[in-house]
Amino acid sequence: MNIAILCDFDETAVQQNVAHIVLNRFGESDWRALQQQFHEGTLRAREYFERPFHGVTASRHEMQRHVRKHGSLRDGFVELAHYCRERGIELAIVTHGMDFYVEAMLEQVGLEWLPTYAVHTTFTDAGIQYDYRYTRPSCVEYGNCKCSIVDDYKSRGHQVFYVGDGVTDLCPARQADLVFARSRLLEECREEGLAHIELRDFSDVLTELERRNASLEAAL
Repeated sequence: MNIAILCDFDETAVQQNVAHIVLNRFGESDWRALQQQFHEGTLRAREYFERPFHGVTASRHEMQRHVRKHGSLRDGFVELAHYCRERGIELAIVTHGMDFYVEAMLEQVGLEWLPTYAVHTTFTDAGIQYDYRYTRPSCVEYGNCKCSIVDDYKSRGHQVFYVGDGVTDLCPARQADLVFARSRLLEECREEGLAHIELRDFSDVLTELERRNASLEAAL
């Protein structure tokens, strides 16, 4: 099966919003006010992603240790990763989140080999510096452009399954061949009539892959 599965991270691959786990412990007390401004539309997305971390002085190591302790992957994700690796199905993380906490969560369960499209961070004496490596001139609002990653996989001949939970996942979901959706994204898929399956945990993705594989074998 020439399938690529592109999966959002916060509140999708991981049960929690890992950025919030970090900020609740190391961020300044007013970061929630910035979140409210973002939801009200008075703060731009990329600014919302960066500004709450401006006052963070903890080291990369400290924050990674904290998210390993308090974060948890959604049921079935590890099993899906190994299933895909054994069968040559591409699985990758696609996120507006930061690489240091994605890496921490994946390394903890031995999945450091998974391709990750995240915001690249460098820790300096002046604070965290950000490098948005997966974007394009027409799509800079969210830093990383998830749609450009979907387009890249489709241009290489993949059928793209997208897995996500929020409104920032709607654009790539519209371009995917099939969506596994939960929370707000599930509501949007229903409203727009996008081809989708409700995501409860990653056994739902495994079930669909097995169903398609069985159909393919029966046709041969």
